[in-house]
Amino acid sequence: MKKKRRKRKSAWAVFFRPMKVIFSIFLILMILGLGAGGIVYLKFGDEISACKERADQIVAQSKREDFSQPSDTRIYDSSGQVIGIINTGHYEYVPITEISENLQNAYIAQEDKRFYKHHGVDFIGLARAGVALVKNKGEITQGGSTITQQVIKNTYLTQEKSFIRKITEIFAAPQMEEKYSKADILEFYCNTNFYANRCYGVAKASLYYFNKEAKDLTVWEAATLAGISNNPSRYNPVAHPEAALEKRNKIIDNMQKNGMLTEAECEEAKAQPLTVAKVTEEGTKETYQSSYAVHCAAQELMKNDGFEFEYTFADETAYNDYKERYQEAYQEKSDLIRNGGFEIHTSLDSTLQTQLQAGIDETLAKFTDVSDNGKYALQGAAVCIDNRTGYVVAISGGRGTDDEYNRGFLSRRQPGSTIKPLIDYAPAFETGYYYPSRIVNDHLFDKGPKNSGNKYYGEVSVREALNRSLNTVAWQVLADIGVDYGTSYLDKMHFVGLSYLDNWNTSMSIGGFTEGARVLDMARGYSVLANGGMYSNNTCITGIDSQYEGDLYQENQPEERIFTEDTAYMVTDVLKGTLNQPYGTGYGLGLSIPAAGKTGTTNSSKDTWFCGYTKYYTTAVWVGYDTPKAMPGVYGKTYAGKIWYDFMKQCNEGLPAEDWVMPSTVAYYNVDSRGEKTSLETGKQDLFSSVAEQNARSNSKKWDEEQKMKEENARAAAEQASRDAAAQGQEQAAAGLTALIGELNGLTYRDEATQEMISQGQSMLDLLAGTEQYDALKQQFDEAADRAEALPYEEQSIPPSQEIGPGITHEARPGEAPSSTEDVTSGQAPVVQPGAAPGGFEAVGPGGQ
Repeated sequence: MKKKRRKRKSAWAVFFRPMKVIFSIFLILMILGLGAGGIVYLKFGDEISACKERADQIVAQSKREDFSQPSDTRIYDSSGQVIGIINTGHYEYVPITEISENLQNAYIAQEDKRFYKHHGVDFIGLARAGVALVKNKGEITQGGSTITQQVIKNTYLTQEKSFIRKITEIFAAPQMEEKYSKADILEFYCNTNFYANRCYGVAKASLYYFNKEAKDLTVWEAATLAGISNNPSRYNPVAHPEAALEKRNKIIDNMQKNGMLTEAECEEAKAQPLTVAKVTEEGTKETYQSSYAVHCAAQELMKNDGFEFEYTFADETAYNDYKERYQEAYQEKSDLIRNGGFEIHTSLDSTLQTQLQAGIDETLAKFTDVSDNGKYALQGAAVCIDNRTGYVVAISGGRGTDDEYNRGFLSRRQPGSTIKPLIDYAPAFETGYYYPSRIVNDHLFDKGPKNSGNKYYGEVSVREALNRSLNTVAWQVLADIGVDYGTSYLDKMHFVGLSYLDNWNTSMSIGGFTEGARVLDMARGYSVLANGGMYSNNTCITGIDSQYEGDLYQENQPEERIFTEDTAYMVTDVLKGTLNQPYGTGYGLGLSIPAAGKTGTTNSSKDTWFCGYTKYYTTAVWVGYDTPKAMPGVYGKTYAGKIWYDFMKQCNEGLPAEDWVMPSTVAYYNVDSRGEKTSLETGKQDLFSSVAEQNARSNSKKWDEEQKMKEENARAAAEQASRDAAAQGQEQAAAGLTALIGELNGLTYRDEATQEMISQGQSMLDLLAGTEQYDALKQQFDEAADRAEALPYEEQSIPPSQEIGPGITHEARPGEAPSSTEDVTSGQAPVVQPGAAPGGFEAVGPGGQ
């Protein structure tokens, strides 16, 4: 067939085909909105020439092996040693003779109706796409790429929608069809497509979804696969069955319209339910190192595609929208990496990894209970960052190495008091209104948290409060500076466990997150303190090489200023006391070189933490159960602290005892009994920052305005509560007075209780003064009272009283039925405390250990 086709070529055809290519370039320029064709061609002539050269090179160097499964993804540690090989284990290349004709037809009907008529580029399709673009005011509703172009894109080019890529495709496609037959190209297409759920190639997809070979696919099964590969994230039948079904049926309709099916065959295929088998085979197991490396690499590829990461959300809608977009993009990139063809170079240090893993395994070795899933019940996780580079150098996701679930970056747990330096004290130091010596009253207060052991110390400095891990002080500090202000710093440090429900949640001051924090995030947060307030965007990735696209890693990872150098230094100085002061919750965990750290323990010790750092390394450690379970008598210092101490002692061994250098804008000053600066010799000094003090002066007006607004809001709330209580009291008084009037009008004589009833009625009437009901009820009451007072007087014995209205009792007479009390509420209006937490919320604790 090839020879016969070539014989029909005329000299005119040889001349005209390049002209068609040039015409298509002008059309693409129009589609991409780049302006008038001729002007743009002059402007981009060099780029177009480069596209032609690139296309020539692609076709000249292409070989059949290019269209088979990519090589395994390999992961390397910092020394270049392979630490992971990712191989999904299912790939099989199948020739076109073993691919169902139904699938071939489905692809042609869906992607390229003129596949057997064009020579690589469908100029009619391009023109149609251009017209649709104009009709839809710039919205792309039709694609112009042929199957041949898609094969070139999938194998040799990037997925980016760009002018350069499109022009390269157009130049290469006709040459590709000169080199390979239509059957070859369709074979390449089916074997290089991605079908979601780690299914690369039609053989693997047929097995996973339908438990059969590609040659045996029915019409509806073939249409399903064609739909998936069109957009794997959107038409994945496992994740989005309804969308996949709709896409499948649309393709079946297209097959019928193109004469590939009869109407009866079309309806029969669409009537089939979309069911999938999900047949899996064992691939290569991932380690803690390799799973984290793939995670970071996937996010790097997302960045390359322009994905914008978010960390705080205004409401549930914003959160759910972002979560859906993130999951779709992340799944696509992680599947792409796991399907092979990448070399991922990392900063992970295998020596430190071994030491960190051994520390967790040995410290928790005596806990041998196993969960139903076969894993150790008590677990631990840790992350270590090299402060000099900002890169993660070790990560352990649990006990042993057989567990593929990496708690180091996947699990979100309540961080307890380890969050205090990051959300409470460092942000507070930034304002200038708080500093290490400032005095705060440690006391139990309504709707607030409790301290560990229910101990309260009265007036204490911020320094002592943080070293003792006093919950009430941390709560007051965050409430004072504002929850939104404190969480804004977690946002800047890219904490991923922030919920929209936490936007005004004061319990975050002591670790009461709705979702929790990752060990990775805690390590990165403490590394900011260790690095003078600077946040590093480095992860563990130092290079990503694609088999087809070359180097994909953008090494440009600028640091970001989170806290001032002054704040970082003062918080670090305070946290040294956690390890060195006798009352510090981590006392005894000090190293032979300067170090700082913080313990964390949640309610009933369900989560225990230790986060700390030296000039060289930052390490965060978590110990707890996968399903939160109380650990009586266990605190952050107990096991998490021991793991931290043993590991940090090893990794800092032999390094100079380097301390943090005090910034020129920080100095020691004498402090008085109130913790304030004084010129007097008091025998006590502490740190103050001139930068922070300037911030306080600059923001004093704003601060005063905010405080005034808070006071006005509190006053308004109290006034509203008073009005609400008064309104409720008047409503109850009106109901009670109406009931009493009825009682008075029903009397046949008066006795000692009659005058008491009249007095109670007058009291209730007084409460109604100024209301719309007052005049009518006053007239009714006066008439009833006058009538009662005119009745003859009789002595009666008084039986037990019966309540007939709000605060009113009536003595039942012999033979008289009790009055109904249904739907009558208490006469005591509820007292509303301005600023009280709804629902009588009591904060989590103890976070103090």
